[in-house]
Amino acid sequence: MRRRLTGVGLLAVAGVLALAVPAQAATGSLVVNGVLHENPPRGCYATSSPVFIENFTDSTVLVHAAANCQGPVTAEVGPDSFKQTFGASYFVL
Repeated sequence: MRRRLTGVGLLAVAGVLALAVPAQAATGSLVVNGVLHENPPRGCYATSSPVFIENFTDSTVLVHAAANCQGPVTAEVGPDSFKQTFGASYFVL
């Protein structure tokens, strides 16, 4: 019985900690194929190829050759820069 209560307690603490972590987002504007994204959240996004990225955020954007941010990175677009490349998805760091 004691082990079960300890396990439940640990799960409860993990759940509270997961909710306490703030969402991460890039600060600034990201323009992907002419569409403006303000303060884009960290994560993977689908796009069409060729892709033109204008990165006015404080984060790097990685363009991937395949969907779901799979395959090789075709471009790394740093803060305050832009690139045109081919790709099917991009990841905001």
